[in-house]
Amino acid sequence: MKKVMLFFAGVFMIGIAAVSAQDSTRTQPATQPSVTEPTTPSQPSQSDQYIQKDYIMIKSNEVPSSLRTTLKGSEYTGWESGQVYRNKTNNGYLIRVGAGDDTKNYYFDRSGKRITDPGSGATKP
Repeated sequence: MKKVMLFFAGVFMIGIAAVSAQDSTRTQPATQPSVTEPTTPSQPSQSDQYIQKDYIMIKSNEVPSSLRTTLKGSEYTGWESGQVYRNKTNNGYLIRVGAGDDTKNYYFDRSGKRITDPGSGATKP
């Protein structure tokens, strides 16, 4: 009889410990995970949409010599570290120099002559 009572006392103590462990999580203040609102990027400019649609990125060493000659001008300093794109339809080129708000886009035809932004509708650079 003594063993049965000790058995039930042990089971009772284990039960209390288990319930206590479960309750301890409820007694702590519930913290809600911080939720950050997803930021919606600002609408890409017409120029950026044009880039995504018609251009593919190429390496600066793939730039033809006619365009390299044009890019020797001081206006295009740093183009080697910028991004170079080739137009899939007309073999024109886009050079992006800079970062963030200081990014400048330069457009060239397949012979290396500077042209206006094809997406802007302007006539001359």
